[in-house]
Amino acid sequence: MKENITKILIWLLSKGSQAVRSQRKPPDPDTVRRIVVLQMSGIGDLLLITPALRALHRMYPLAKIDIITYKLSNADFLFRFPYIGGGFEFPLFNLELKSFWRPSFWQSLRKPLHFVNNSAPDLYINFHHTWLPQWYLFELLVAARCGARFKIGINPDYVSGSGVFDRSVTEALLGSRHYCPFFMDIVNLLGEASNDYSPEFPLEPHEIEEAKNLIHSAIPHNRKIVCIHAGASFNAQRWPVDRFSELAKMLVAHGCGIVLIGTADESHVTEFIMKMLPERKCLNAAGKTNLYQMAALIDRCDLFIGNDSGPMHIAISRKCPTIGLIGPGKPRYHRYEQNGVVMMINPILPDMHEDKTAVFPWQISAEEVYEKAKGLLS
Repeated sequence: MKENITKILIWLLSKGSQAVRSQRKPPDPDTVRRIVVLQMSGIGDLLLITPALRALHRMYPLAKIDIITYKLSNADFLFRFPYIGGGFEFPLFNLELKSFWRPSFWQSLRKPLHFVNNSAPDLYINFHHTWLPQWYLFELLVAARCGARFKIGINPDYVSGSGVFDRSVTEALLGSRHYCPFFMDIVNLLGEASNDYSPEFPLEPHEIEEAKNLIHSAIPHNRKIVCIHAGASFNAQRWPVDRFSELAKMLVAHGCGIVLIGTADESHVTEFIMKMLPERKCLNAAGKTNLYQMAALIDRCDLFIGNDSGPMHIAISRKCPTIGLIGPGKPRYHRYEQNGVVMMINPILPDMHEDKTAVFPWQISAEEVYEKAKGLLS
C-alpha cells in the first residue's frame, strides 16, 4: 500500500513537472560554469561514475563539478580531480516518508536544495539508481526544485516521458549491463560523450613509492606480489576464509609474496591467513592504512584477488590484474569488460531475497582461483 502511494506521488510529480516546463536544449559548453552531480552509496558506487565525470569535464572544460552524496568521506578521492569543486552530504537513506509531517524531514530536503541553488547550476545530473520508491521520490523532489538551466537523470520505469528532468533514461536501459556504460548513457543525453568506461582512482607519486618500499621491506626477494582482500560489507559476499588461506599457501609455493588488506574489523581474518604462511612471505596491512595507502599497495601488486567490494573496484581502476569472487550481487557492479579482469561468478546463485547476512553456498574452489591467478601472473 505504502509503495503504491509513493509511486502515485512520483507519477504526479513527474507529470506536473513535465506539464509546466518548456522544452529546453542543453546549454552551450562555453557558458557552463557549474555542474551539480548526485550519487549516493559507497566508494565503489562513486568510483563507477568517474568515467562519466571525466567525460563531463571534456565536454564542459570551463565548469567545476560539485558532488551531492551520502557521506563525503566516501567521496574524498573525487576531490583529487582538478575539475571537482565542492561537496554536500545528503542523508537520503535516513529519511522516511512516514516522517513527512516533522520539520526535520523537510529541513533535510531543503539543505541539498540550498547547496544546489546557492549558485544556480548550469547542469544538474542524477546518477543514483535506487530501488526504493521513497528514495526515488526524495531525489526527484530535489531535482524538481533545483534551479538548474538543464537537468538529466534516471527515471523509474513507471514514469513516462522525462518527468522532472529535461532529458532522462529509464531503469530498463540498464538491464544486465555494467553501471559504467549506463552512467555514460546519461551523459550522452547532453551530446556524444565517450566510450571510455574505465574507472579512475587518483594517487600521488609519493604514495605509490611508499607502498613499493613497504612491500619490499616486508617481503623481499619475491618474483610476484599478490594482494588479497578477504573482507566485504556483508557476510554473503565473503568467500570462505579457509579457502583464502589455502589459496595464499598455493601462491607462496608458486613463488609469490602476499599483501593482505582490509579494515581494522577485518584484521582477525587477515591474521588467520597470515598464520598459515611462512615468515617474510606476507605483509598484513589490514587496519593499518588509510584509503590512499591501501590503494597504493594494490597498485604496486602484480595481481589482486578479492570479494565483490570497494577494493576490487579500486584494483580495476588502478589497472591491476584482478580476480573478483562474485557471489550474490547484480551484474551492474561486476560485469567489467576490461583486459586483465576475471570475474569468477559462483555457479549456484540462490535467491537471497536481499538478505546479505545469510550463509552463501560457495562452490568456487581455491584450486580454480589458483589456476586463474597463474594465468594472469604469467
